[in-house]
Amino acid sequence: MEINQLSSPAVSQYQQQQQAQQTNPEQQPAVVREAEVSSSASLQAYKQQVQQQTAPVNDTVQINASSIMKNLDAVKAIEQMHAKLNELVKGVRQTNEQLNKAAEQVAQMQGNLMTIVKNYPPYPIESMERRDLLMSYMSLRKDIENLMIPPPPQPVYEKVRSMWDAMFAQNGQLQASAVPALEAGSSDKQVLVATADLGKTHELLSGLSDQVTQALLQP
Repeated sequence: MEINQLSSPAVSQYQQQQQAQQTNPEQQPAVVREAEVSSSASLQAYKQQVQQQTAPVNDTVQINASSIMKNLDAVKAIEQMHAKLNELVKGVRQTNEQLNKAAEQVAQMQGNLMTIVKNYPPYPIESMERRDLLMSYMSLRKDIENLMIPPPPQPVYEKVRSMWDAMFAQNGQLQASAVPALEAGSSDKQVLVATADLGKTHELLSGLSDQVTQALLQP
């Protein structure tokens, strides 16, 4: 009984000390406090390491996204450039096709007159063959007068403006002076002059087509 009475106060004192240590960390043993400090320091170091590893990844993602956007912009610019170039090429092709058609008709008209000029002995004025050739010439001239040739696209047109305006009216028709008028009873002298004029017109049409194409290729 005496032992129990002695031991009971000792147990109570021990429990009170334990509670006091838990309530006041400063009264805890040094080893426990050091362990807690060490654990807290390790946790802070780990957090800093994770942050350092995450930051470069975020920067890399932003850099990659910026690079992709630049690439997309470059591709878009190239697409727009190609679309613009395709429109220019299409316009120049249409102009050259009509110039070629006009040149072919002029060459055919000149051929009809050359047949009259080179025939030996010369056709009499009243000759039906001569008359038929001149009538064919007049029909071709009417066709070519109605032919409307579209000017090239604006950037190309600006480079050949003077040459173009000398050949064509604003509606795209050949100037009347480019295809001389003849009648069924025109003289040999008139036919000869018209033949020479048609030769010049053919050369101008061919040269204009070359200039239009060169203007497209030049920067």
